[in-house]
Amino acid sequence: MIDLDEIAATLESLPSALRTLLAPYDDTTLRARPEPGEWCVLEVVAHLITCDRGAFRDRIEAIAGGVAEVPGFDAGAALDARDPMHATIGELLDELTAVRSESVAFVRSLEPTALTATAPFRDHGTFAASDFLLEWPYHDQDHIRQILDAVQRHYLPHMTAAMRTALTG
Repeated sequence: MIDLDEIAATLESLPSALRTLLAPYDDTTLRARPEPGEWCVLEVVAHLITCDRGAFRDRIEAIAGGVAEVPGFDAGAALDARDPMHATIGELLDELTAVRSESVAFVRSLEPTALTATAPFRDHGTFAASDFLLEWPYHDQDHIRQILDAVQRHYLPHMTAAMRTALTG
């Protein structure tokens, strides 16, 4: 059984958790890409904002509404359209808080029976609306790991070679 209150509370907690986690870091750290081609913290937060509607709410609504096929979502294009590098972390977290408030209200409004509706998704098979609902906090948690990895790298250059090797192999 899906606990809609648990999912809503989990989604709701993310903006304040990120605000607390990221408060000590300077702008340079938050804009640093861990590796070429990888997202910096600002880009990850912007990605979370764009995914709330396109990757999750829209798909859940579509499947519950009887769509013939689950709509696609291009996360890279959505992020490119935003240009998060011209924002501050505070601005992005404020936007995430506002978007999440809408998303939490959406999750709390869902009827459990609507979550059993299914639709095919490209060549991946058939998905239930509940699959995307459950993927949502899972997706958040993956990106929390990504953010933690990015900020951990802030400390590595200041360690001795022995400690860097001990920690990173």
